[in-house]
Amino acid sequence: MSTIEHDHETAASDADERVRLLCASVHPSRIAKLSSALAATGKISPASLDETTLIQEIAASKPSLLFLDFDGNVDASALAEAIRREHPALPIIALGSESNSDTALIAMRAGARDLLDIEPRGASPDVLHMAALRALERVSRLLAEPVASDTLARRGKLVAVFGARGGVGVSTFVANLATLLQKRLGKQNKGAALLDLGLPAADSTLLLDTPSELHFHDAVRNLRRFDQTFVHTAFARHSSGLALMTLPADLAEMRTISYASAVKTLDRLRAFFDYQIVDLGGFSNLEFVRHVIDAADTVWLVCDANVASAVSAASLCASLDALHNESLTIPHRKPELIVNKYDPSGHLAAEALATRLDLALAAVLPARAQMLMRAVNQGQLLGEIMPKDPYVRAVDAIAAQLAGETLPVATDAIRDHIARFSARFLKR
Repeated sequence: MSTIEHDHETAASDADERVRLLCASVHPSRIAKLSSALAATGKISPASLDETTLIQEIAASKPSLLFLDFDGNVDASALAEAIRREHPALPIIALGSESNSDTALIAMRAGARDLLDIEPRGASPDVLHMAALRALERVSRLLAEPVASDTLARRGKLVAVFGARGGVGVSTFVANLATLLQKRLGKQNKGAALLDLGLPAADSTLLLDTPSELHFHDAVRNLRRFDQTFVHTAFARHSSGLALMTLPADLAEMRTISYASAVKTLDRLRAFFDYQIVDLGGFSNLEFVRHVIDAADTVWLVCDANVASAVSAASLCASLDALHNESLTIPHRKPELIVNKYDPSGHLAAEALATRLDLALAAVLPARAQMLMRAVNQGQLLGEIMPKDPYVRAVDAIAAQLAGETLPVATDAIRDHIARFSARFLKR
């Protein structure tokens, strides 16, 4: 055999051994651009957009992944669902415009692992080149990690926050805490997520002025697809970098998921966030609350500094204790108390309230109703417009503790001031 013939056979063999990729698209130009961008990675073959034929092609060629165009006249979502039923392990990458948020959401809900815009409309040659490089980077990363990594070293903390009754300020506290925590964690190259599972649903989107298209129900359904790319693209992001997810608008969807799957989702997210702050304020299903509390590393009960709120807190704790006793859940950890809207002139010391409830006192937040309302009416958090406000400093002290930082001297002074007032009223 001649050297030339041997080289041709070697090249053919190498081509045959390249990664097999399928692309189902009505746009030949997209297939061509993908083939060019991924020439060194794999061989792209056009695929049918007919459901039966496409499933047969997948079975025959056994591709490493499938590109599915979501910009054509075909129902790509139905195709993706059919592929997931027949070939659940096959990763799907959606093709479409990244500028269209609806396309990204539809693709995510259909089971796509990522969205690529391989030919941005009206793009210059430089932009097209960057799109090709982005496609190569994302596909290479996905092929290098074909299964969502369950061995990630990160084991983030889960903080559950619920309220003694409606209106005690859980959502306001959690929104301010989560953003302040994210700002601190961001300096350490870490991240936090706010999971707004409280009622009324999605209050955090108003407080943070950040719409969330990803709902907790979606996350539970797509648990098996969780990887860094999915989490990065699917979660809404506040300007601070905080990730956000809420309950669905139709709360009836929550009835279709089990407590176990909900908790498993929270546990899975530990691999991607150093802290999850879960807002359970106003959530009336105590069985669900109990399961989240059991899974949490830290549990806080927010209670106003008044007798009515204290009575509600005592009743709530008794109900949760009863549920734990019925389920024989071990160990049973009591929540720590956060006294909100504290005013020394109210003659109810925070320590006295904690003693009455038999709970450890975690923090005291001063009454700042007018300033908090002013911030909400301006569409901002109080921490964004008045970072030195006593309420913000008290919440930031909690964020600093979570982030493992030393408390600022100014915050220590505030805590000492509150402690002096508390001690005075305890003696009365």
